[in-house]
Amino acid sequence: MLSEVLLVSAPGKVILHGEHAVVHGKVALAVALNLRTFLRLEPHSNGKVDLSLPNIGIKRAWDVAGLQSLDTSFLGGPGRIWS
Repeated sequence: MLSEVLLVSAPGKVILHGEHAVVHGKVALAVALNLRTFLRLEPHSNGKVDLSLPNIGIKRAWDVAGLQSLDTSFLGGPGRIWS
């Protein structure tokens, strides 16, 4: 189970040319923007995990037990969300 707060961020990007061409093995021109989005995951002792996207005002909470039953085989890992 996730035992601590997880905070991640990623830069924004703009694809100037070739967005769909890369699917066919062609090149594209992309640049990072000086804008970031942040994600915060926080577990609680009541069996829930909170997700917060503060940049866009989204907050959600889920029961960990419900998340553990999800099919995550597409991730290529052991098929579990929490270790």
